[in-house]
Amino acid sequence: MKRGLVLISTLVAVAFFLASSPFAAAAPSGLAWDSVSKLSMTTDPSALQPGSFEDDYSAAASAQPPAQGGGGLLGHFKQQIAMAQNAQQMMQSGMAEKHYVAGSKERTDMVTVQTAIITDCVARTITTLNLRNKTYRVVSMDQPSAPASGGGSTGGSMPKDDGSKIAIVVANSVLGARAVGGEQTNGYRSDMTFTETKPTGESNTQNANLIGYYTAFTQPFPHCSGSGAWSGDSMSPAQGLAMMAAASKMMRELATAGLDKRFTLKQSGPALPFVNFSMYQAITFTAKNGQGAAFVTERGHVHPVDANDPAFSIPSDFTKEQ
Repeated sequence: MKRGLVLISTLVAVAFFLASSPFAAAAPSGLAWDSVSKLSMTTDPSALQPGSFEDDYSAAASAQPPAQGGGGLLGHFKQQIAMAQNAQQMMQSGMAEKHYVAGSKERTDMVTVQTAIITDCVARTITTLNLRNKTYRVVSMDQPSAPASGGGSTGGSMPKDDGSKIAIVVANSVLGARAVGGEQTNGYRSDMTFTETKPTGESNTQNANLIGYYTAFTQPFPHCSGSGAWSGDSMSPAQGLAMMAAASKMMRELATAGLDKRFTLKQSGPALPFVNFSMYQAITFTAKNGQGAAFVTERGHVHPVDANDPAFSIPSDFTKEQ
C-alpha cells in the first residue's frame, strides 16, 4: 500500500481538498456544491455505494476543529496532539467542504478547520482565508511566497510539473441509473491501471478501482495555464492524506486525458463520462496482501453560481496577515 501511495501522491492535497479539482478546461457557467470526503477500509469495491448525503454531511460538518494550543513549547505540543486527534476523527466521519467554481475562479471552504482557499486564474493569485480569525494572505501562482509563521501551516512552493507521461487503461461496466444527492445519475464501475513514465525513462504502475455516479452536466474547471496542478498549502504526508492525494491526482489525470497530449486513455466497455459532474466516487487502492482502502467523495446541495459572487472576494472585515 505504501509504495503505491507514494507513486500516485506526488500531488499533496490540503485536507480532503481532494475531492477532485483538476485545472483542465474552462466551464461556460458556474456551479457550487457541498461535499464529504472520507476513507473507508474495504476489500470489496462493489460494496461501496451512495448513502444519505444529508446525514453524512451533517456528521462531517459537526466535527470539532483542532484546539488552539497557546504559546510556548507546551502549547505547541498540545496543539499537535489536538490536530492528530482531529485528523483521526475526520478520517472516520469525513471532511465537509463547500465548493464554488465560476469562470476563472474557484473557492474551497474546509468547514471543520475554518479555512477557505480562493484561486483566481486571471489575477494568478491564491488567497487563503482564515475564517476563524478573519484574516487572509495572498500569494502569486507564479512566485509563491514562504508559508506564514506561527505553526498554522506547513505550506511551501507549489509542486512542479516534471513532464511525466501518464498512460491510463480502463475497463468499464454499467451499474445503472440512480438518484444521488438530489441529482439523477448513471453509475459505473471501472478497473484502472495508471503507468507513469518520467522523462528519465523511469516507469511505475498503480492499479485502482472506481465506483462512480455521474450527472448529465459537465464538471466546471477554471483554466490556469502555466500553473502548478493545484492551489493551496501542502499538508503532512501521512498515509490517510496520501490516499486522498492519490485519488485527487488520479481523477485529475482521467479528466485531463484527451486535453493534454501527455495523458493517454484507452477504455474498454462503455465510455466513462470523466468530464461529467460526479455525485459519488469511491476510489479503492488494494495492497498485495489483499487489504484495501477507498477514498470516498459524496456531493450534494448543487446550485448555479456566478463569477461575481461574493464567495470569490475577500470579506471587508478581514485583515491581511503580517
